[in-house]
Amino acid sequence: MFVARSGVGPLAFDDPMEVVVWRPPGGGEPGVCRLAKHGSFVTGWAEIEVIEVRPYADGASRVRWREDLRLRWLPGVFDRPLGWLARRMFGRAVDGLLRGPETPARG
Repeated sequence: MFVARSGVGPLAFDDPMEVVVWRPPGGGEPGVCRLAKHGSFVTGWAEIEVIEVRPYADGASRVRWREDLRLRWLPGVFDRPLGWLARRMFGRAVDGLLRGPETPARG
């Protein structure tokens, strides 16, 4: 279990998650990490799959991020906007991780 801080500025909240699957890539098989979200506001799951498509010179791999999120106490009509927002937010986070510490972020 761990707690991430999700959101932007004053709209941020604690997002407790549990790693329920951890399988590193190897032997030609992709790596998978599946997270169960146990928050008081956002529930659901996220799955990160590391796919080694072919051996790149720089050691790069392809990553697939899937998730199914629900907002507790709100009707399902809010799930789709949450999904859009989450894809944008997590996409930016992954881009930042892939840039690494030596590459400055672009506005």
